[in-house]
Amino acid sequence: MLFNLLYFSSLSLAFLNFSAPQPTNHLGFSGPIVFQKNNYYLAWSAHPAATYYKHEYLTKGANPERYDSMILVEFLADEKALPKNLGSEKANSMSLRKKTDPYAHVEAYQSAKKPNEFMVDFMLSDAHGDEVTIVEWNVYRYVKINTKNGKKGVLLVALSRRAYGKAIPAFLANLKTQRAKLVSAWSQTALPTISIK
Repeated sequence: MLFNLLYFSSLSLAFLNFSAPQPTNHLGFSGPIVFQKNNYYLAWSAHPAATYYKHEYLTKGANPERYDSMILVEFLADEKALPKNLGSEKANSMSLRKKTDPYAHVEAYQSAKKPNEFMVDFMLSDAHGDEVTIVEWNVYRYVKINTKNGKKGVLLVALSRRAYGKAIPAFLANLKTQRAKLVSAWSQTALPTISIK
C-alpha cells in the first residue's frame, strides 16, 4: 500500500545509501530548516513512487548513519488523503510494535484549532531481548496542503532524535522532561513552502 511509505520509520534509514554527492530537490525547497537555533540542510532525497516525495535534513557534519537529530519532509500528492487517517495508521502500527519492542510508545494529537493537522509522537528501538543499541523518538506532523504550484495532498514534517548505547539512559531522562515542550515547539514550526514539478 502506497500510504505505508509515509510511515516508514527513520530507524531503518541507516541502511540506505547516503553516498550521493548532491540530493535531488524534489520539493522545490532545499532549506535550511531552522529548529531550536540549529540549521538542518538537505542531505538525502527520494521519489520512490509517482505521488510520493521524501527529503531528509541534517545539521552540518552529521553522520546520516549515526545521527542525533534529523528532520524529514515528505509529501503525498493525493487530494483524497487525510492527515488524521495517515497519522492514525502510524499510531496503530506503533501500538502493535509494543508487543515486541519494550521501548515502544505512542501518542496522537489533533488540535481543534488545526483541523487540517494531525500529530503523532512515538518512541521505538532496535531492542533484541535485553539488549538495545539505538533508541529513537519522533514527532510526525501531518498537514493537508496545497503546494505552491497547486498540487493537493498531505505534507509530513517530522523531527527525529536518536541515542546510542551508553547515551540512552541520559537521552530518555532528558526526553521525559522535554518531550511536551518539543511537541509543542514542533507544532508551531513554520512549514516549508513546497512546489512539485
